[in-house]
Amino acid sequence: MQHLLSRKKNPAKDNFFYLLSSLLFLLLSSAIVAQFALHSLLGQSLVMALTVVSMCIGVWSLRSNKNSFNSAIVLIFTCALFSSIILFLDQVNLSFIHLLFMLFFFLLTLKLAAQQALFSAQITYNSIVGSICIFLLLGLIWVILYLLINEFSDNAFLGLNFQSWQDNFPDLIYFSFITLTTTGFGDIIAISPIARFLVYIESIVGVFYMAIVVASLIGASLNNSKNRRTH
Repeated sequence: MQHLLSRKKNPAKDNFFYLLSSLLFLLLSSAIVAQFALHSLLGQSLVMALTVVSMCIGVWSLRSNKNSFNSAIVLIFTCALFSSIILFLDQVNLSFIHLLFMLFFFLLTLKLAAQQALFSAQITYNSIVGSICIFLLLGLIWVILYLLINEFSDNAFLGLNFQSWQDNFPDLIYFSFITLTTTGFGDIIAISPIARFLVYIESIVGVFYMAIVVASLIGASLNNSKNRRTH
């Protein structure tokens, strides 16, 4: 067991703990804001600010890849800029562009995490943490997709009571993860055809991701056992 979960002294890969911390911070802080301050300008401002802060924490997981790190920095700076414009100049029509940059950041992070966690030849603590990060990133990517759909159609979902994406963000986090895990309590329902398409695709991705993770871990475990026997 110690061999399977050995920590590697490789700074280029030992980085998903930053990403996991940032994702959990984003999920928890969004829930706290929704509980105490959602129906206010302060609540909307906190959602945008906490999103940028979590991206700043998570970007350290990309530092092993210079190009990805630089791209992530640009995306964070752009998100911060659009957040300021939306809040201080009341340019809510720019929310769609802001969400697009958030989507690009999560996709970039997902790509790196998948390369290091799912296709690693060995099982380490870092690769397991990376697998958890991928699951959380998948949920957040679909949150952004749902928000983008909702920007164009107010009737895309039944059960959302607010108009701005900051107000809908905590509710769609909840909806996305119960869909990803195929739980589906039914308090938020997709109405439009595109929204329904995204919902059942997310359910399929959630099921297949768990199968891929299990197969990847088993394959890496068998590879480790084979290497130990040969040595």
